[in-house]
Amino acid sequence: MEDKKIKLGAVAWGLPGGGIYAARTAKEAGLDGIQLELGSYEAGYPLSQREVMEGYLEDRDRYGIEYPALVLNDVMVHEFIHGRNTQNGAIAYDQIALGIETAGQMGIDRIMIPNFLENLIRNEEHTENTKEVLRYACHAAAPKGILILTENALDAEEQIRMVEELNEPNLKGHFDTQNFKFNFDMDQCEQLRGLYPWMDSVLHTKDGIENPGDRLLGQGNTDFFGQMRYLRQQGFEGWIVTENYYNLMPLRAEAPKNRQMELLRRDMETIRRSFEQY
Repeated sequence: MEDKKIKLGAVAWGLPGGGIYAARTAKEAGLDGIQLELGSYEAGYPLSQREVMEGYLEDRDRYGIEYPALVLNDVMVHEFIHGRNTQNGAIAYDQIALGIETAGQMGIDRIMIPNFLENLIRNEEHTENTKEVLRYACHAAAPKGILILTENALDAEEQIRMVEELNEPNLKGHFDTQNFKFNFDMDQCEQLRGLYPWMDSVLHTKDGIENPGDRLLGQGNTDFFGQMRYLRQQGFEGWIVTENYYNLMPLRAEAPKNRQMELLRRDMETIRRSFEQY
């Protein structure tokens, strides 16, 4: 693939069609890649199934796209913030082990572990249990050369303290352009400035007001353009992955004649204009 300073991607679960034919959809939209998810416990983690995995790898080569990270979204349902010795905690740990195995088989070098919804960190106990999970994940992933990314809504000071205490060489922060504002009404630009030195080179961008990813980029209350301006000024290089939900209401209602792909293309153009120097 062409060497680019900025690569554009989308999460598979937010694409038009909700991830059906994700690789082809990404190619049609002019994306460089997509972030995959392992899937849910209830569905048996579809991506871990050999036939599904092989299909994604074939599509990667057929359409010339990349998979910059694997996301373990199900930990937001089967949460680990209450500890490993709970029913959901045990499921979460098993999912992390399976995610690392799957990523290794697919040649994906990053795994993102989110702390939102039922897994949202709200107190010190949640923080300590999250640290335990991240330590476990980092140790399991290191022999495979896999980076662990923590995506949470702790403020910059708390996140940096957590990463420093863990002191794991394969642990980085995964930034998102709406999560701080949406979950705890924080200033997104302020959090970005604090976290930037600790961030990985893959980040999520979404915008919204009432819900995550419910507005086109620049049309929500996150100061999207201020964040992009800061990234540009810092010389950011890496993946900008949209997590807007083009397949869900209310955003999909803005699509002309149900053409959700046009919304995705508009967001990609917004990002490109923000980094037009590249």
